[in-house]
Amino acid sequence: MQSLKKQAGSMLMSALFIAILMLALGLALVNILSSSAHNNAVEYYGARAFLAAQSGIEQKLVKLFPVGATIGSCLDETLTFNTPYLLNCTVALTCTSTGGISDPSVPSGSVTVFRLSSSATCPINSCSAGDDCRKDFWQTQRTISVEAKTLN
Repeated sequence: MQSLKKQAGSMLMSALFIAILMLALGLALVNILSSSAHNNAVEYYGARAFLAAQSGIEQKLVKLFPVGATIGSCLDETLTFNTPYLLNCTVALTCTSTGGISDPSVPSGSVTVFRLSSSATCPINSCSAGDDCRKDFWQTQRTISVEAKTLN
């Protein structure tokens, strides 16, 4: 009977240790899952901004090099998309041109090089005026640069 008294309460200590260990493992798992969900959201919205920037470059190239017409003007502009996927995305397009660059592969011997840059910003959640947006508002931004040259 004496040895039973010495072991009293050891099962309670073991159960408490196991419960604390399981709680720590559960909290670590919740943290991992939350981080993974956040990373997936950032990747999704980053792809959205990338596609907006790419669309901006394509629109600018179509305006700059219209089929069967003379070369358009190289002006900076800002685009806003109304399509559901790119809604509220804004694209800042910059264009610079450098003419008279020697190029023996064209009949005229010189070309004009256009440097286009498209920077798209897409807000994740909207924030209306008067709200405290510092905590909940975040956005993704992607930039694409392209160089294009004339063929004559």
